[in-house]
Amino acid sequence: MVNNRGIVLVYSLLVTLILSTLLGSLYFSCINENLQAKQYVDSMHALWLAEAGIATVKANPGLSAASGNLGGYNYSYNVPSPQVVPGTGNVYWIINSTGMVTLPTGSSVTRTLTATIKTAGVDASKFPYAIDTTTDLVTKGSVSINGTPKQNDNTINFTNMFGVSKATMKSGANYLYTDSDFNAPVAGITWVDVASGNTLDIDGNIIGSGILVINGNVKISGTVHFNGIIYVIGTLTMTGTVITSGSVIAESSATADTTLKGNVALNFNLSDIEAALTNVQFLNKQIVAWQEQ
Repeated sequence: MVNNRGIVLVYSLLVTLILSTLLGSLYFSCINENLQAKQYVDSMHALWLAEAGIATVKANPGLSAASGNLGGYNYSYNVPSPQVVPGTGNVYWIINSTGMVTLPTGSSVTRTLTATIKTAGVDASKFPYAIDTTTDLVTKGSVSINGTPKQNDNTINFTNMFGVSKATMKSGANYLYTDSDFNAPVAGITWVDVASGNTLDIDGNIIGSGILVINGNVKISGTVHFNGIIYVIGTLTMTGTVITSGSVIAESSATADTTLKGNVALNFNLSDIEAALTNVQFLNKQIVAWQEQ
């Protein structure tokens, strides 16, 4: 009987040892799997943050550096200034975006994505005239046109000329006005909506540059100095002192002439046209390649 009890005790100790070993292995395995799961989650968060950095740059009107936090101070992204791909005529750009998860220990998990973005191809040669109108061009008074004028031009097409639609241009405008609140500044891309049946009367002093789109009828009776592209979707009348350097386009109805009278000097300038079109280049951006570093 004593020997049997001793054997049972030995077996019990062996079983306890084996179970303890198994439970210990299971415990450490669970801890390891939990750490691996946590590392995977942190890694995915860092990837999503890197994607957020690229999305932020793509959504902005321009193409510049970006940084920020999402979901807390320890979840961040950083995008240095994009770099143009050599030999692509400023059409293709490289973006490097790093997402970072800062851990309570002070260490961090990072992932970096590289994206190639194609921007809109702008073509200054599509603006070859000092003034280009879809109707007759009527000049009276002291009008000077330095460059070739074009009238009754049925080839004027906003999307073809700028490489983006009117809706895209408006959504990317730096300044949005109506005929009731139009004022300075006029720079970058300026879009003015004129109510149906109204005429925007610019009777003050305006100095501007870039692209000015007036969606409706306009009469310029004040003093305007503008470098870049003026595009009018309606009737254009100039009666004040107007000096432009670049190109003026009037997309008018067939029954409304474009009228210039007063002290008007329209100067064709390719450099100012090219400078104005840089505002359009980044309005239409497409990601064409994507990889992780």
